[in-house]
Amino acid sequence: MVLGQAAVSAGIVSPILIIIVAITGIASFAIPDFSFGFHLRYFRFAFVLLGFMCGFLGISLGLFIYISILCSLRSFGVSFMTPLAPTSNTTGNNYFLPPIWKREYRASYMAPKQAQKQEKIAMKWKFNPKLYHK
Repeated sequence: MVLGQAAVSAGIVSPILIIIVAITGIASFAIPDFSFGFHLRYFRFAFVLLGFMCGFLGISLGLFIYISILCSLRSFGVSFMTPLAPTSNTTGNNYFLPPIWKREYRASYMAPKQAQKQEKIAMKWKFNPKLYHK
């Protein structure tokens, strides 16, 4: 804090830069996995370098390339960004889905053998009057 205040009063950096660096430093402790933190550290340096060379355009271009790479990754034959990247024919949009027990169709990106999960009346015992009147 003292070094940040001294740098701002000397006119070397802006106050918003001190806030961003402080938030970044605190947020770096919230990453539970060491290898993921290592990954983020490399990309942070890459984005700082892109921002230094090209400004906001470089950061946005780097973010576009990073998201494109994430969309091209596949895990077990399913896209890494599955709910967002490949659009699927689920009812409703991909952000607001009904509860699992109300969904009638399986996700199309999994290439299911049966598109429908269950029959229209799944609990036939509940609607069968013969079971109650013997």
